[in-house]
Order: sequence, then C-alpha cells, then structure tokens
Amino acid sequence: MTITDSTIYTSTWSDIRTKLIASAPYVTNSTTGATTAASILATYNDKLPNRPQIVIEPIVKNEDTFKFGGTEGKKFINVTIECYATNGLGVDQLAEQVEVTLKANDINGIDLVGNTSDNAINIDNEEKYQLKVLTFSYDRE
Repeated sequence: MTITDSTIYTSTWSDIRTKLIASAPYVTNSTTGATTAASILATYNDKLPNRPQIVIEPIVKNEDTFKFGGTEGKKFINVTIECYATNGLGVDQLAEQVEVTLKANDINGIDLVGNTSDNAINIDNEEKYQLKVLTFSYDRE
C-alpha cells in the first residue's frame, strides 16, 4: 500500500498493522518455553489483561515548510506503539519484535528516520501488567 497525502493517517496505520500481523509477535515464558501470541489492537483490551497486547495508537502528523532559497514541504509522521505483557521480559520481547519488523519493512511513501522507547512501567491493576511505549518517526517530503 502506498501512502498518499489524502490517506496518510489510515494508510500508515493499516500498513503498520499488516506488517505487525505478518511478523506474528509473541512472548516466550522463560521457565516453560511456552509461547503466547500477542494481539494487535487499536486500543488496550482490559477484558484480556493476561494476554500480550500490541496497541497501535492513532497516527500523529506534523507538517512544515522550510525556505532556504526555495520551498520544501515535509510531513513528519509519528507512530506510537504500546506493548503490554505480564512481566518486563515479555514486554521487552514484544518491543524487540516490533522494532525489528518496522525497521526491516519499508512503507511506500514514507521513510523511517528514527525511533525511541521509554522504560517499561508497572501499571497499577490486579494483573500487574508492564508497558513499554515505542515511537517511530517517519518523513514524507
């Protein structure tokens, strides 16, 4: 799918979701070796808190025009992805799989220019879920 100016939000979100589904991210239990596939969602599902989840947040776009002897328009697109798991190792496993997938798979019409993550935190609920937030920055000229 090629990203166009008129479909920048929906096409970017859908393309990233398609790539993540194809990569089939999972969490491996370090004690038993059992794996659990992660759900890839548009919002956190608190009805399934014991299952690993990857949430793709709505796309954020910043548009600027730079004038250095001419005009050059740029659109910066930020994609925030939240990884949820029941422990720190699980959330790191999901984050690594998401990073590898999005760095290895180009999206037509936008270029990945960087990514950041913040530390996993403990969400105060009965399941003691861990959260790690990843942000991927793309450029579209």
